[in-house]
Amino acid sequence: MVTIADVAQRAGVSVATVSRTLHGSAKVDPRTRARVLAAADELSYVASPTAMSLASGRTHVIAVVAPMMSRWFFASIVTAIEQNLRETGYHVMLFSLEAGPGAPGRFRPEFFAKRVDGILWLNVAVTPAEEALLAKLDLPMVCVGTQIGDSPTVLIDDHRAARTAVTHLLSLGHREIAYVGTPVGSIAHMTTPAARVAAFRETLVHAGVPVREGWVLAADWTADGAMEAVEPLLRSDRRPTAVLAASDEMAIGVLGAAARTGLRVPEDLSVMGIDDHSFAGALGLSTVHQDVPAQGRAAAQLLLAAVRNRDTRTPATRIELATHLIPRQTTAPPQAAG
Repeated sequence: MVTIADVAQRAGVSVATVSRTLHGSAKVDPRTRARVLAAADELSYVASPTAMSLASGRTHVIAVVAPMMSRWFFASIVTAIEQNLRETGYHVMLFSLEAGPGAPGRFRPEFFAKRVDGILWLNVAVTPAEEALLAKLDLPMVCVGTQIGDSPTVLIDDHRAARTAVTHLLSLGHREIAYVGTPVGSIAHMTTPAARVAAFRETLVHAGVPVREGWVLAADWTADGAMEAVEPLLRSDRRPTAVLAASDEMAIGVLGAAARTGLRVPEDLSVMGIDDHSFAGALGLSTVHQDVPAQGRAAAQLLLAAVRNRDTRTPATRIELATHLIPRQTTAPPQAAG
């Protein structure tokens, strides 16, 4: 087994110089650094991560905390984060918090202390007690989609995105609009659902259109869940002319419910989503676009800067990425208005 002493002998330097070189110390002469790296490459030397961590005080591991991994948004953003961190020599430790805020064992400091260099917190609401525990860790942290304390945050304006979607349906002449995606227990710890349904209600009220409470439907933000939630409404005697789903995944479920009930889209029913899922274009789904990978990259870069500066008390940074309407083939004026 090749040791650090073997690398030092091959390069003609001390073990301490090899150690400083492999830890990226700026105090090593560039010519010496090149000689050490060449020797390590020739001998196929791989430094022990544990030893390097002990020597440098860093683990080169970033914790990524998400409410779940089974949704397109979280899978997409974690992929972007992991790729960005890997390019800079960091690894990801993923924590999926399926339980709601305050659930026993959902969050414990030992998950992170001395195991990670920083935390990326993705769209998970926290209790005051959990926020206090995070603060005590004194680790750099960047949030995505939700604000925790004064931590830097990357997000979109979910309220604006939902308002854009409702406004599009109203502009087409729809006044009988249903909504699917109010929070249920399994997603109550996410911050986005509450913001989007609030915007739906407020935009209708502002336009003088009544909100039919029986048409504001709860779902677990899956295609199957949305299909089950909306199908009875589409089979009823009084049905909407349009359905806004709080996510494109649920909008796909609404399209499935329309097919099962024999309704034509968009002739009999307009269907609108939010997110611009990777399937949205292929399905012709009208939606509000958000750039998910860009959010992941921005969050990763903010955290890396904080980790490298070893400063967890930098002024809060808020990066808000734009959203925009993409009207496609699933929305049209209602037949009565057309």
